[in-house]
Amino acid sequence: MRAVQQIIEHLSQQEGFSSVVLTDATGLTLATSADRAMADELAAVVAEMLRASESANQRLNLGTMGEIMLLADDAQQGLLCRRFNDGARDYVLAVVIHPDNAYWQATATAIQQIKDVMKGKRA
Repeated sequence: MRAVQQIIEHLSQQEGFSSVVLTDATGLTLATSADRAMADELAAVVAEMLRASESANQRLNLGTMGEIMLLADDAQQGLLCRRFNDGARDYVLAVVIHPDNAYWQATATAIQQIKDVMKGKRA
């Protein structure tokens, strides 16, 4: 998991990002850039957001949510959760972002790097 930890830390150092947490689909923290207390809080929010997205799917038949964002009223800060699967397991990359910066490409790159590391561990 050292390689995954480095990916998370690198993402958190890019402009527009602060806290970054990788969790499994239950909200269990796997890697984090933040202090442990912040990581636990983010992981708890991820678990709540996943439950809410499952409820939305059941009610509206939307399918599995791949991306969920909460944005502050002033649009200066938000929480982005991107769900992905490496072929064997579901993960969530949760990131505190400043939306005026490009975040989608940076998180897509980090997700691909994490998938590559996880697949290499199974090979």
